[in-house]
Amino acid sequence: MTFPFPKNPDEWQTAYPRKLAYDDSEKRSLAFSLSLVFGIPVIIFTIIRFLYLLKFGGYPGWGWDLLNVLTIAILMVVIITGAFRFSRSFFSQFYRPPEDIDPSKIINFRLFGIQKPIAPLETLSQSRYIIAKDGEIEKKDEWPAWMARNLGGPLLLVVFDGCALYLERGNRFSRVVGPGGQLPFLEEYETIKYVVDLRPKVKTGDVTVWTKDGIKITLTIKITCGIGDPAKKDPAAKLVYPYDPVAIKKAIERYAIRWPKDQKNPSEFTWLHAAWGQVTGIIPGFIGARSIDDLLIADRKSGQILSLETVQTMFQALNQATNPFGVYITDFQVIKMEPPEKVKEQHKSNWGAERQSIATIIDGRAKAFSIRTSEEARAEAQRNLILAIAEGLEKNQSKQFAEPLLLSLSGILDESLQDPLARSYLAKETLDTLEKLQKILDQDT
Repeated sequence: MTFPFPKNPDEWQTAYPRKLAYDDSEKRSLAFSLSLVFGIPVIIFTIIRFLYLLKFGGYPGWGWDLLNVLTIAILMVVIITGAFRFSRSFFSQFYRPPEDIDPSKIINFRLFGIQKPIAPLETLSQSRYIIAKDGEIEKKDEWPAWMARNLGGPLLLVVFDGCALYLERGNRFSRVVGPGGQLPFLEEYETIKYVVDLRPKVKTGDVTVWTKDGIKITLTIKITCGIGDPAKKDPAAKLVYPYDPVAIKKAIERYAIRWPKDQKNPSEFTWLHAAWGQVTGIIPGFIGARSIDDLLIADRKSGQILSLETVQTMFQALNQATNPFGVYITDFQVIKMEPPEKVKEQHKSNWGAERQSIATIIDGRAKAFSIRTSEEARAEAQRNLILAIAEGLEKNQSKQFAEPLLLSLSGILDESLQDPLARSYLAKETLDTLEKLQKILDQDT
């Protein structure tokens, strides 16, 4: 086996170079050509000559030899033509290629391969090539693309940025190749199993979950993901989407076959489906540990579904689940949350009552503030009046007040100061002033 299977991923791109592809094709075509040119005529001529000598026991001469050669040449043409017709028929029945694929071209190419161009004509000749771009093979309806997927090379692989090829040999992994400075060659028995699109993929879907209190809600979730760590950049800065061959191998080997209940035929379970499967597994577990109010009310601080902290928590959990198979989530969003209609109406009623309660409290506080302000102003006015009366009595030394007036004022003060309800409405400073005024009046009377 001339083609090596390198264990080091850094050697996958250059494992089968152009020179080795030319050498293998030359050896194979030379062996086939020699067997046709020398093998078959010699065998047929020897058999005829042996039969003749066995029967007649003599040498017929050069004329007979020339006749034998012509006969052998005709037989060789007939045999080769019949062999090619048989091989073409067998190829068509065994591989079942599309009707547009000509088996003769594939058989000839597989027999003779690619020939190394002569030095002066290297610029005028080129090898058969496959172009991988935008996640698919261009001209996929032509025979080189069909041969690359089903039989193998030798074919030159031109891989554009944002794309990579997962190659197999005998239904077993061979290597991963991608864009780079050196173009890889597809070996004779290597086939292109998958064309991997390295550009970020966006998937949006609905996830049905149950809350801790048994309420069914539907979340519309959007994720953006890709193969390989986005933090790793191309050191040469030539690739917009640098590829990680190990991550690609892990992601592709995550593929499987599934048979959904609503489909008659099985479908392929890709790495994108595997990433979405983690979403449908992790999000219900997060929602199931919380009640509906926890998810909707921000003041609870226990996992509101649209909060930045919650989204970041689920984002990290998803990456921990997808990174082991080479897939990285770069964006996670909860676009919409749809609870049942009864729950929505109940929450509207509760939030309406809560809002009305808050409005009532605010209105009561406003009225209380207004009353308190008014009473404070009234008390301040009464205090100033009382202070003015007290100061006037202290300054008046003529004792010209009528005794009935003094007795009446003193009685009112005695009665007010003895009433506990009246004292509760008076400020401390006002009480002190009235008590002082009472003493003055007692002295005057």
